[in-house]
Amino acid sequence: MKRNDMERIERELKRQQKKERLGEKRVEDRPPQSIGAYIKELKELLRHDGKVIYNTLDDEDVLECLENMKDDIPEHKWETVIRKAVNATKVVEREPALKELWSLVEEDMGQDDDDEDDEEEEVELKAAAD
Repeated sequence: MKRNDMERIERELKRQQKKERLGEKRVEDRPPQSIGAYIKELKELLRHDGKVIYNTLDDEDVLECLENMKDDIPEHKWETVIRKAVNATKVVEREPALKELWSLVEEDMGQDDDDEDDEEEEVELKAAAD
């Protein structure tokens, strides 16, 4: 083999090794799911006919996706995920779907707040009893 061929093969091997190292590092550094992954997942779960999205309130998979999103993504990004997923479906009537999905997220937030209020009331009652 010529020297040029050997150097070329060596460079290609180094590139492959570098890609493998970077790929492993990226996998380790990523959170459970990124914002883009949630947008894609939610878009795939939404059922529509090109005009209207139908399963925003009654689909358990959509609700589960939203709950996981709330665990993995900062609160200020939730609206972006929902809006981009609905826009990606390219339906004509987006507003009703956006409102329904957002109401599901807020509903869950309200339940969380109620739990905290109940705990605070219990602590206050115990303190008053003592």
